[in-house]
Amino acid sequence: MFKLKFQNIEMISNKKKICSKKFVLFFYGLGCCSSDLDFLLKKKFLNKQQILIFDLPGHNYLNYKYETLSSYVRKIYLFIIKNNIQNITFFAHSVGGIIPILLMKEFLKNKVKVSKFFNYEGNLTEADTETLTKKTISYSRNDFASNKFSSLIKKCEQSDKKYLNLWSKSLKKTSSYAFYDLSFECVKFSMTDELFYFFRSFFKKKVYLIGEKSKFNKPELYFGSVRFKIKNSGHFSYFENRREFGKVFEQLILKNN
Repeated sequence: MFKLKFQNIEMISNKKKICSKKFVLFFYGLGCCSSDLDFLLKKKFLNKQQILIFDLPGHNYLNYKYETLSSYVRKIYLFIIKNNIQNITFFAHSVGGIIPILLMKEFLKNKVKVSKFFNYEGNLTEADTETLTKKTISYSRNDFASNKFSSLIKKCEQSDKKYLNLWSKSLKKTSSYAFYDLSFECVKFSMTDELFYFFRSFFKKKVYLIGEKSKFNKPELYFGSVRFKIKNSGHFSYFENRREFGKVFEQLILKNN
């Protein structure tokens, strides 16, 4: 595992420097860390391509200064351009699902080749914000950061669900203000239909992934893509069933090449 940095953005990779022709750019969900996914870097099939797992602002112990999703995405765009990254496969989870859409919509349209977009329960509609992010911003920023965030961590720690116990460990590495600000950004972008329609119309090759245990009552082709279920998992399959998530990740990336 190698750590790479560009401006104030940090990421982990299976290669020491940017040196491949094909790239997998991975964006995780709110309150997680790149280290939660470092097991993917050991996949031998990735030897001929490079995976970059980006840390969100204020996550994984990163110092946090207020940042919008658009400004964060712009830095990723500059990183891509500077390193002449041309052939990209996106793999994103939850809030991270917004990032490839903003990248292509605001900066990279017609500038790079997107081989495929694997979207694992990524935020596309207002309904995707109901469980956590909308509740987060129902509090004032200071109240959430000073009180409610620690309550969320404690609740996850004491849960009888292992994946929430594991998530709590990553939450402890996350700035409470970053969690709040990104929740606000997520709700802001998800309140309109722009993410949804751009995902449906722009990305020609895409797969929408859901955990088998997740509550999902939309029609099969609702997002304009093939739907794929991750067995014995819900929203956090890389915590709930790491082996199955790794298997699905490998299967999808290999099939894409």
